Amino acid sequence: MKKIVSIVALALCFSGAVFAQNISKSELKSLQTFLNQPASEGGNNAEALKMVGSNYAACPGIKTENGHVTEIDWSGHKLAGTLNLSNFPNLKTLKVNDNKITAIVLSNNPSLQVVNASRNSISSVEIQNCPGVQELRLNRNRLSEIELGSTPLLKVLNVASNMMEALDIRDLVNLQSLNCTSNRLQVLDVSMCQNLKNLYAGYNDLTSITLAGLPKLENLNLNSNKLQKMYLQNLPNIQTIFVSDNHMSQFAVSDCPTLLDVYAAYNDLTSFTVENCNNLAFVNLAWNDLTYLSLSNQNFLQRLNVSNNQLLTLDVSFDPMLTYVNIVGNTTLTDFRTEGDTALRQVVGVWDTME
Repeated sequence: MKKIVSIVALALCFSGAVFAQNISKSELKSLQTFLNQPASEGGNNAEALKMVGSNYAACPGIKTENGHVTEIDWSGHKLAGTLNLSNFPNLKTLKVNDNKITAIVLSNNPSLQVVNASRNSISSVEIQNCPGVQELRLNRNRLSEIELGSTPLLKVLNVASNMMEALDIRDLVNLQSLNCTSNRLQVLDVSMCQNLKNLYAGYNDLTSITLAGLPKLENLNLNSNKLQKMYLQNLPNIQTIFVSDNHMSQFAVSDCPTLLDVYAAYNDLTSFTVENCNNLAFVNLAWNDLTYLSLSNQNFLQRLNVSNNQLLTLDVSFDPMLTYVNIVGNTTLTDFRTEGDTALRQVVGVWDTME
């Protein structure tokens, strides 16, 4: 019986040794280098991953096929240091989010498609010759810049909560979703992103942005920037616009047939106009400086908040689906037109002198 057990143990050790030897030497060396670096809370990265023995190819979170690493998932293990995964030809997925990694180098990885390195301490990212990357998440790090010229197929990019002052993604013609919220952006160029659907760029320092040539844009969030004027037109698929808490004095929207919701509260608006946006359903213009507003003949408008402005005249006549209007704080309002609003049920702040 002891002999049988010994033979089995020897076989297992031999198979493990063969498995380790079958991994590319360069890949094995790169893994070893990272795993031997100190972890964020004592010990090294291998110990943080609870790796047993010295067989780096059998480290938890690593998948291999035909002698090459195909997937790495080291999420949430208090790993630290510089992760260099260059020359991994079959690596498809890398997940190292929720750690304390400070730098990442990814080069010559032609099969790489998904990278999630969010919520680390990364101040440096190098991505070269990784043409297949489609999803890149680097949010909540310490990046001041990033170069993405070698990721032409990128569809999803999340770099929110970093320290970037400029972001140029003109070459990313396949990009569908960009989240660059909570940076220090003064410059954002999305002019060639013809497939972009979602743009989240709130809480930055943008004073202007060009959105022409974005025919597929559906959702736009530019809250809490430094925009002063905005004119949006010919966005055939736009549905929601968030531009609250800027410094805008003028805001105009035209020829956006799918637009549903506009949030432009907490600005300095003295002018707001809408043309050829026949599906507009909700408008929030609270806390602005409007003295006149006309949203008449909006056949789909249902809710309107214009509280705390300086309105003298508000015209929402012939809006058959309008059910709610908030006019609180407009003490100078004397001309409130609601003719033809058959569904109107609640006007917050109304007084008897109004029709």
